[in-house]
Amino acid sequence: MEVTLSGRLGGPEVGVKFQPEIVQARARLKFAFAELSIDGLETIDVELWISGSLTEYCPEGISSSVRFSAKKKSVLLAVCVGKDEAVSIDDDCAASAIGGWLTSGFESAKLPRSAGKIDFSGVAGAVKLCFA
Repeated sequence: MEVTLSGRLGGPEVGVKFQPEIVQARARLKFAFAELSIDGLETIDVELWISGSLTEYCPEGISSSVRFSAKKKSVLLAVCVGKDEAVSIDDDCAASAIGGWLTSGFESAKLPRSAGKIDFSGVAGAVKLCFA
């Protein structure tokens, strides 16, 4: 299965702290998803939005939203991290924070009805293992 990970960073302070770790997380996800297969799904696109001093993408905490495209056989998962959550992370804990945020996003993901009977339950487990 194909997986992509992109980051939207709401300020220079979060860019410096999290950009290198997002690149590393992308590699880990690609490895974890290489052997994963879900009927009716070919691609999972993940967007990690980390609020900062210039842009607040979500008010607080961590939230996620999911869109499904039957035509593309893909899911878009957007995981949003509030500014207070992002700035509370020490520089040396950025990688584990990203892993935790992505795991939380996948665990709370609810596929829309349009996804039919696609079973997304194994995905959260694969993400959790890849960041354990």
